[in-house]
Amino acid sequence: MGTLANILLLQLKNGQNSNSKSKKMKKKLQLQQSIKRIFFLLFLTTSSFIFSQKTYTPPKGSSERKEIMDIFREDFGSEKNEILFKVDHLLINGNCACAYVTPLKNNQVYGEPRWDLLKKSNGSWRAVNWKDGIDFQNDFEMIDLPRKNDRIAKQIVRLHPACSMSIFGK
Repeated sequence: MGTLANILLLQLKNGQNSNSKSKKMKKKLQLQQSIKRIFFLLFLTTSSFIFSQKTYTPPKGSSERKEIMDIFREDFGSEKNEILFKVDHLLINGNCACAYVTPLKNNQVYGEPRWDLLKKSNGSWRAVNWKDGIDFQNDFEMIDLPRKNDRIAKQIVRLHPACSMSIFGK
């Protein structure tokens, strides 16, 4: 009878051990699920912020627009203060912008229209070397605004993921 009692006690202890192991496993699984939920909610919140940024054109005379036009003026050296631009396209989304301008001097076209991709870093706009890594099929793709060429715009966004297709008018 003593051995039967020992066997029953042993089974009871093993049952309690498996119960406590089962409870620990349940708690661990619940914790893992909670962590996954938190990361998922964090992802949703972050991505909705990133993708909900408004695309806009800064108004004429604004400091932001002037800062971007000054980047284009640098190409004109000592004449830069005499250059104005006809802005054909200027869209900003977050810290990325796309601009297509025609330089003017004395209200006359003064050079070829040009476009550039710009990024805001440390509070200042800067032109980006967007051509590196782009697969051009011909020279016209380098001078055409990407809104005319989805293929180039998509490559630019792939290489510069912070940029939205919306800056190209897409």
